[in-house]
Amino acid sequence: GGWAGVLPMTEFRRASGVVEQLERLLAELTSDASVSAGAAPSDEARAKFVEARGKIEELAPTAEKMRHKCEARAELDELREKLSTMLPGAPPAEGAIKAAEDLVEAGGEGSAVLAPLLKQALELEGVATYGAKMVEKVVDLLQRFDVARSQLEGQLAPKLAEFVAAAGAAEGARRQEEQLLAVQRAAEEERKAREEERRAVVMLLAENEQRLREKGAREAAERQAREEDERQKQQALAAAQAEEEALLRAEQEGEAVLAASGPEAACVQALAAMLAAPVGRYRAAIEGLHGMLGGIAAEPQDMSFRLIRVANEDFQENLGRRPGVWLFIRGVGFVVETREALPSGLIASLGLPGGAPTDRFLILKEPDMMTAYEEWAQWHERIKAVAGFLHDLERLAFQRTAHLGQHGADISTCTVLSAAEVLQRWEARRGG
Repeated sequence: GGWAGVLPMTEFRRASGVVEQLERLLAELTSDASVSAGAAPSDEARAKFVEARGKIEELAPTAEKMRHKCEARAELDELREKLSTMLPGAPPAEGAIKAAEDLVEAGGEGSAVLAPLLKQALELEGVATYGAKMVEKVVDLLQRFDVARSQLEGQLAPKLAEFVAAAGAAEGARRQEEQLLAVQRAAEEERKAREEERRAVVMLLAENEQRLREKGAREAAERQAREEDERQKQQALAAAQAEEEALLRAEQEGEAVLAASGPEAACVQALAAMLAAPVGRYRAAIEGLHGMLGGIAAEPQDMSFRLIRVANEDFQENLGRRPGVWLFIRGVGFVVETREALPSGLIASLGLPGGAPTDRFLILKEPDMMTAYEEWAQWHERIKAVAGFLHDLERLAFQRTAHLGQHGADISTCTVLSAAEVLQRWEARRGG
């Protein structure tokens, strides 16, 4: 977009301006008679030398950053060429990354080999913000900067550095003398103050009174801090209660959607609602759902994958409190049962802790393979399809958000992933 070109150009113009100032200073120093004669330089020449060194120090970090971007552009171009040769049909290098993304996303032949190269290319795209023409300009500017730095340090510094250092040493001695005089004045003033304190008893009484006032102020501040701490605790408790009430309302609303519209519509609404979460929590929730349903798809007979204690804190933290997740789990087929309603001996066989008979569990019931095989097969295929969809969605979320880094974990997922994309993939899981 527009900003991708504006920001590098702004950086380039600032750096170009500094290099021009540096070259001007070096030209003036080279033509200065006091410098070329090898005698003590003029005050003006020393000032220009110090200014030139300051320009070098000012520009050095930016120059290194620009150099790094140029190197990243070169690496990206090489990687595009490499991807092009590895892809079927050897597409043009300009479209190699998009073609590799499509192949890896589809799980085509060679996707396992291409995936790490694709990841590296996507990371380089985030760094290599210069286009080809900008790279040429930046390389030329860096060469001018390197020449100027070499001229300053190789030709002018041997002539001027000693004189500049001597002037600096003289200035340092003057400042040291001023500091010594200041210390002496302070010592004399302190001596006079102590003498005054000894003569004025009333000052001592005033100090005692001041201490009492300060003690009272400290005690008042501590009391206020304790009250503020208690107030914050009460606010946190109220916020937690409000969150629990909101979750309960969301659960009740979800149950109403499930009852009115059916499981498929419930899953669709849930997937759209999940996009309101921040990127970090959204990716964690999708990863958790994929782990759960992928485990069921792989080991449908393992009851530990199909039974969840609702009050489990790990479940609540990673899934239960996330928008849309409860409704999605219910839409997939989990039902709510109390502890006392579960099959006898199930809790003990899974090694779950004891609890109240009214403790709630989410359980995904499996049709009997022996007596209703076709029903079981349809059930198992649906679980596998949902697990595959979640795996696909997990990869898509990673591709869209990996370049954001840690600073992007708090932005809303709906800004990088649309509901239309997610729902299109949800529909596609059934084969179109």
